[in-house]
Amino acid sequence: MPGQSPNGTAMGGDITKILSTASSAGLAIATLLLGTVPSFADNILNSVLAHIPGVNQFEVVQFAVFAGAMSFAILSAFWMIRERAKTTNQNKILMLAHADIKARHERNLALLDAPDQRIALWSGAENVPEIMGTLPLSTGAPVKDTDFVAFGAWMDADSAQQFDRAVQNLRANAESFDLTISTQRGSVIEALGRTTGIYAFVRFIPLAGERAALANLEAEYTNLLQTFDTVQSLFEAIKMPVWLRDRNGRLVWVNSAYAFAVDAKNGVDAVEKNICLLDTNERDAVQLAHQKNEVFSARVPAVVAGDRRVLDVVDVALRHGSAGIATDMNEIEHAQSRLRKTIESHARTLDQLATAVAIFDSSKHLQFYNAAFQNLWNLDPAFLDAHPDHNTVLINLRTARMLPEQQDWQKWKDDLFDVYQGRDPCEHWWYLPDGRTIRVIANPHAHDGVTWVFENVTEELDLKSRYNALIQVQGETLDHLSEAVAVFAPDGTLRLSNPTFQTMWELSDNDLGENAHISTITRLCASRIEVPQSWENLQITITGLADERGSIAGRMKLNSGRSVDYALMPLPNGQSMVTFVDVSASVEVENVLVNRNTALEQADNLKNAFIEHVSYELRSPLTNIIGFAELLGSREFGALNTKQSEYLDHINSSSSSLLSIVNNILDLATVDAGIMELDLTRVSISGIIQAANDGIKDRMQERGITLDIKIQTADDVFVGDENRIRQVLFNLLSNAMTYSPDGSRILLTCMDEPDNVVFTVSDTGNGISEDDLETVFNRFESHPSLQRRGGAGLGLAIVKSFVELHGGTTELTSTKGKGTTVICKFPRKPILLSEAAE
Repeated sequence: MPGQSPNGTAMGGDITKILSTASSAGLAIATLLLGTVPSFADNILNSVLAHIPGVNQFEVVQFAVFAGAMSFAILSAFWMIRERAKTTNQNKILMLAHADIKARHERNLALLDAPDQRIALWSGAENVPEIMGTLPLSTGAPVKDTDFVAFGAWMDADSAQQFDRAVQNLRANAESFDLTISTQRGSVIEALGRTTGIYAFVRFIPLAGERAALANLEAEYTNLLQTFDTVQSLFEAIKMPVWLRDRNGRLVWVNSAYAFAVDAKNGVDAVEKNICLLDTNERDAVQLAHQKNEVFSARVPAVVAGDRRVLDVVDVALRHGSAGIATDMNEIEHAQSRLRKTIESHARTLDQLATAVAIFDSSKHLQFYNAAFQNLWNLDPAFLDAHPDHNTVLINLRTARMLPEQQDWQKWKDDLFDVYQGRDPCEHWWYLPDGRTIRVIANPHAHDGVTWVFENVTEELDLKSRYNALIQVQGETLDHLSEAVAVFAPDGTLRLSNPTFQTMWELSDNDLGENAHISTITRLCASRIEVPQSWENLQITITGLADERGSIAGRMKLNSGRSVDYALMPLPNGQSMVTFVDVSASVEVENVLVNRNTALEQADNLKNAFIEHVSYELRSPLTNIIGFAELLGSREFGALNTKQSEYLDHINSSSSSLLSIVNNILDLATVDAGIMELDLTRVSISGIIQAANDGIKDRMQERGITLDIKIQTADDVFVGDENRIRQVLFNLLSNAMTYSPDGSRILLTCMDEPDNVVFTVSDTGNGISEDDLETVFNRFESHPSLQRRGGAGLGLAIVKSFVELHGGTTELTSTKGKGTTVICKFPRKPILLSEAAE
């Protein structure tokens, strides 16, 4: 019943509140009516008072308010009772629905918390899912929720990446998924991704039975495919041919290296054509090994990409076929060959060394020794070739008294052998009973073993002793030299100096103290000479950083009037040595000689001027004499007797010779004055030779001398002064004729050089001695032959001057008793030719 319900008291209280509220509302309404519409209230009140006598106005109002409140309260009570019944029915329905939902929730929780599944639930944009349920420990999935959501920590790498992509698509695009996931323990879990409303969840279910086996097979198949792809990619990348064959021996797969080796387009082409890499004999050997269930492994020759190579082939037979791989061993063969040659070369090199070398392995047995080792210790080669241990070698040396005397032999030997357990080189000094000193160096190897080097330093120590003594002698020698000597380091520091240096430059002991620098010495010494720049140049050269260091020399004039010659010479290690020599006396002698030479030159010039002047003065009378002689010879003034004709011939001959000498002197004077100009024209070689021959052939015929002419030029014309060249050839022929015996032969040749025309005149006279060869081209130098008197000594001087005026050269060779050869080289295109054209 409602009255008996737990809510009855509350309900009675609600009615009381409603009635109170209704009374208050009625009163408020009555007051509102009276206050708001007074005329209407007055009408009602008057009507009531008219029907009820004895009642005043206030009582009527009070009753009206009470009646209104009661009416409102009763109506409200009836409304509340009906609403209460409706609310009770709704509560019963809601309670039944709540019980049903709770039962369903408990059932769902029981399903979600099942031990064989786990659910990850994402709500909206939340990144951390809610985890429900558990998985068996055998799956490898973490028990803690925080560890479980770190999927990459317990899934394998591929599964984790695949799962992350699937979850992102599930949450972003509502794409459901069914995945098979492998854990790091090797278990297989099925992951089902779904969405509902704003939720996205993934259910993890461990697979068992046939499904687990199928999933494992799929995973294993995937792994096998991945492994096969990896291995195949590896085989494709390596440069070694790899092949697979079926049980019938046909190729089923080859890599790119195989296809390249057999000159196939690609692997497919090689398989389709079944191109074999190995020759028939090698294939038969492989087949024989397969029949014996053996792995074929051998080094065989084969043709690889057209080249004959050596391959290491390994071929394995399987139930369904065979597989093989070939390694190119050419480079290894070459490397091994080079290594063998290098080892042999090193052995030969070590044999040539004067230093003894022996190599012992980690077991202290001798593995190598050179000839110097055997000679140093005088050991039997047969004994050394037997690879004795180190201890035996030392015992033999001790027996022969070839080791240092030791008080404790065993301790000395143990200390010596400690190097076999160490890694640092050791050095020992052995002083042998026979007086030799041996420096012993033990160098441990990185891979065990020790190399022993025995250096006989007896001579080196002796040389050091001698060197020290020599240094002392040199020091004493420098100290007593009359020359001043100073040696400077690359940084300008004074390394050594002798007392003469200090005395010459008036330097104190403090000035030349320890670490004295060239700058200080320059400052002190430069003030004592007339030109300080000389010492500054020395300082720059000593401390400079020039790429090439050279010697410098010069002379300084001291303020005291003395003259000093200096010379700077570079020394090894960047050092420099400066020497100073007091040449005051020599300078005085030199000045005297210079003055004397000047006087001689002036006298020579005076002589030349005198000869030139006399020549000019003699030319006119000679011309007159020659003219009158020719006039008398013409017999226009009467005939001459024999004696007169003979005298006239002598006059003509002597006058012509004297005129020739005068003309030569004038030509030389013109050349010396630099006023001679060449008349350059095109000169005919044959013509100029013939002209020279015409001028001297009569004289040659008188003495029975024959002139042989050989012209060996491709072009008969070159550029030159025809008159001067004819004069050169005439003088050469005259000189050759003068020094040739009667009835001899003179050879005149002309030949080509790349840029020159070469005239050569050779005679068979007595030749010129070596002492006279240096002065043969000097003026007025005459060398009479045994038969004839020499000339004026101007012929060869004229030749040399005219040839050089053309830009050519003159050479003379002579052998005493065999004749003389003069060679004149004229340029085909003298420089003066272009100047004449301008």
